[in-house]
Amino acid sequence: MSEIDNYWKRKAAGRALTRRSVLGGAAAAGIGLGALGLVGCGDDDDDDDAEPTSPPSGGTTAASPSAGASPTTAAKQKGGTAHFVSSNNTYDTFDVDRTRFSPVATLFGFTNLGVMQWDSYGAGKIGGGLAEKAEQPDKQTFVFTVRPNVFWHNKPPVNGRAAVADDITQFILRNKAGKTLDGTDDPNFYRKSSFQSVDKVETIDTKTVKVTTSKPDPFFLNVLAGAYAKVQAPEAVRAFEKDYANISADKIIGTGAFVLTEFAAEGKLTLTRNEKFHTQVNWDAIKYVPLFTDQAAQQAAFEQKQVDAFAPAQNAVLESLKKQYEGKIFEVKQFAANPQAGTYYGGAAPWNNPNLIGAIFRAFDRRAIINSLLQGKAALAGNIPATQAAFGINEKELITFPGYLEDRAKDEAEAKKMWDANGGPGLGEIVIDIPDIWEGLYSGGSALIMNQLKKVLGNTFTAKIEPYSTITGKIVKQQYGNGKNALWYGWITDITDPEPTILNYVQYNSSQPQFPQFGVKIDKVDTLTAQLMTEFDIAKRQEGNKEVNRELLKAYGAGIPYNVIGVGSTLYHNYYHPSESAPFVTSHQTGTQAWFDQKDPTWSGRPA
Repeated sequence: MSEIDNYWKRKAAGRALTRRSVLGGAAAAGIGLGALGLVGCGDDDDDDDAEPTSPPSGGTTAASPSAGASPTTAAKQKGGTAHFVSSNNTYDTFDVDRTRFSPVATLFGFTNLGVMQWDSYGAGKIGGGLAEKAEQPDKQTFVFTVRPNVFWHNKPPVNGRAAVADDITQFILRNKAGKTLDGTDDPNFYRKSSFQSVDKVETIDTKTVKVTTSKPDPFFLNVLAGAYAKVQAPEAVRAFEKDYANISADKIIGTGAFVLTEFAAEGKLTLTRNEKFHTQVNWDAIKYVPLFTDQAAQQAAFEQKQVDAFAPAQNAVLESLKKQYEGKIFEVKQFAANPQAGTYYGGAAPWNNPNLIGAIFRAFDRRAIINSLLQGKAALAGNIPATQAAFGINEKELITFPGYLEDRAKDEAEAKKMWDANGGPGLGEIVIDIPDIWEGLYSGGSALIMNQLKKVLGNTFTAKIEPYSTITGKIVKQQYGNGKNALWYGWITDITDPEPTILNYVQYNSSQPQFPQFGVKIDKVDTLTAQLMTEFDIAKRQEGNKEVNRELLKAYGAGIPYNVIGVGSTLYHNYYHPSESAPFVTSHQTGTQAWFDQKDPTWSGRPA
């Protein structure tokens, strides 16, 4: 078992799976997945929001030499504008209910509260967001009380009014229906399935919402705490629903710690402190600049303190900076939230042939990807990656499955045999879409992947560099497969919860709305995932998900062939006190947890 595998086994067993503490005495027995999706929009090896030099969020943390004990909120200094690097033009819509893009989830984490939120991923603690209190008088009833001092940002058409219970009601009903205001079913409501246990939502008064579920739901609070489950004002939805794809700062109106005041599609944006937030927000503002693929520019900006964090892609650069600025900077190591994989539609030729998919699955040289592309900073990943290790099989078992064998020659020989016997050579040129920012960060990465597949299978594999918005559109339309040769490879959507139960159900259970995007039906997976959705015993869910993982690996990923998950290192100046370190979107914690120690010697010389 690798060091990474051991780390996450210890972490999951020790803290992340403790029984959650929920405001108002509502107790949920498990940890579930609240935010669903598939396409990632940036490598989250290095931070909490799929933008490698944004606030950190995961894995092992090297404490700041000057940090000392964690201060209380009152002791955290206010002031300073944080500067980060964005992942360029990776926004599909500013309707958070209908996105699967990680940077959108991160942005809304700054600007909008969810009904609930993860107070700590490491401690497995869900607390209040827009709801100050959550109570569960019986197994099928949840009562939420809105915070008394929460106000929408002062932008039309909402104009700074107080948040009320009906805002929560409309949010839940919209996601359960999965329809636009004109009644049209929209497949882009990716979280629809996770709201289907809701039977009734009642606005009791201006501060109270009562939700009745059709059956006991172990995961409902997790759903409401999901990274994409942010409450939007009903007036904003009515005003902007048809125009949310024309992204601009005026369309994001939230109740969160920061107000979006400037936005440009290429990734330049400014957020300013929400002075009416219900508790202290430490930074004056946050500014992002689009330098994602320009490592040299990022490094120069970091050394000049023009950006507050830097995630070197090259080990040599990382080690050089650590040596040069020893005692003045610190390093945070973490798993990626975004695994690397791709998708295909297994419901039509040619990719409904499991042997063709299996051949490609086995032709990928995952260890070469780790060693050459990621410089050793990654781990093998099955359909349940290391970030959810307590629910997935360990590396020792993973390497017994085809595609992960230590005997690389055997994998390659079997891949070629499967390919030739099932008409693979007759497919001719195979086009594989590659996200533009993935190729931008890993220059030559697409060539590595194409050469691996050509070497083993013999056909010409051609990379087509595409924006993520193009790729996600093709997934929804079942265009990876379905009589087409195209596949894709890159980062998939961030893992948003320590447990994979809901994600496995939504993606692989044939009764679910997302399933037709992939279309690989496995009867045993249908049975297992349905059972796990009503299972309150964590130990049983752990074992059940491991079995789901095994069945998916036997089916070569069942429409979503995972490969690897990265491990990143982010460097910070000592004045920077980051929010929680966890490989999930944690931007909702940034306003209250992150702060600058302006008395630290490294603060000197930092531009305003």
